[in-house]
Amino acid sequence: MPLIETPDIDDVALAVQEDRPLRPGRYRVSFALDSIDFNSLILDDPVPLGRQILKKAGIKDIDGNSLFLITPEGDFEDVRADEEVDLRDRGAYRFIAFSTDPLYRIKLNEARIVWGRSSIPEAALRALADIGDDEAVFLEVRGGKDKLIEPATEADLNGDGVEKFITAPNKVTYTFFVNGKPYETDKKKLTGAQIKAMVSEWDPQHDLSLEGEGDDPDRIIPDDESVSLVPKHGVRRFSSVPKANFG
Repeated sequence: MPLIETPDIDDVALAVQEDRPLRPGRYRVSFALDSIDFNSLILDDPVPLGRQILKKAGIKDIDGNSLFLITPEGDFEDVRADEEVDLRDRGAYRFIAFSTDPLYRIKLNEARIVWGRSSIPEAALRALADIGDDEAVFLEVRGGKDKLIEPATEADLNGDGVEKFITAPNKVTYTFFVNGKPYETDKKKLTGAQIKAMVSEWDPQHDLSLEGEGDDPDRIIPDDESVSLVPKHGVRRFSSVPKANFG
């Protein structure tokens, strides 16, 4: 739903974006409770107390909720009930509160995050890190391989210490089959020689044959020929066949 523009309401996020002082009047910030479902919240004071922010959000149990300011760097800063938050010079426009206990502290890239449940959705990590579809979220594993947090799943926060997450370019893999066995690569194209090299104990007396699509016949792939593995071609299926003997 589009925001209704009112002359006496200044949008703090817009003021930060435009690098200008806040105008006198009331002030629009974003607020979420126990999630990243942020909604507009109108504040009357440019220097509200933590309890005033919670009350404006309709929360009556002030002591039963924990309030945090999300800084421009992505850190979650604790805002006590009687603590002032100056909207005018801190770039403060996103607030999040949790009604649960205990709270879980995690690290996302360099940002310090707080979460109110023992697991956090991948979508929440993605949104808080402001990353696009070309990146993925990983749980950092000390001394081991970082664990990919799959889309539509949740990451467990019950481990010892502070869980650390990082974002990295989303690695695209391509699957193909040789003699019915699946292989994966991050390369869009492979030569016949490269495909053979991935097959353990490849028989040098055999050629690599590519299964034809539709009515196309199977054909031999020379070592120096590149074959596209992108999905538009469908899954590529190869087999090893004895070299033809011409006499």
